[in-house]
Formats: sequence, C-alpha cells, structure tokens
Amino acid sequence: MSKDLPHTRKWVSDKFLADYFGVSRCTIWRWTKSGKLPPPERLGEKTSRWDFDQAATAPLEKKSA
Repeated sequence: MSKDLPHTRKWVSDKFLADYFGVSRCTIWRWTKSGKLPPPERLGEKTSRWDFDQAATAPLEKKSA
C-alpha cells in the first residue's frame, strides 16, 4: 500500500536563482519582468520568492563556469 505524498514547494530568493543561473540579481528581475521567469510569490511586504521547480525549468540557459 503506497500513499502519494503532496508535492512540497521549495521557495528560493533572487540571490539563490542568480547563483544558480550564474547571473546578477538584476538579471533575475529583468527576466521576470520580460516573462522569461515566472513571477515570484509575495510572502510579505518585502519578501518575494520563486518556486524553484518552475524557475529551474524556465526556458533559460544556465551559464557555464
């Protein structure tokens, strides 16, 4: 008997995504504004976070180190 567990979202910051993609935080916001990244969820007055799974599968190329 197996039970399906609900999917747990991993919320990440603009800094985390900038490090992940090898770009600046400004680029993360620019990509968001242009629609290349999904919009973040507002978790507070000054707190925005992206769903990592959605952001990581956005049609962007990760920079090579």
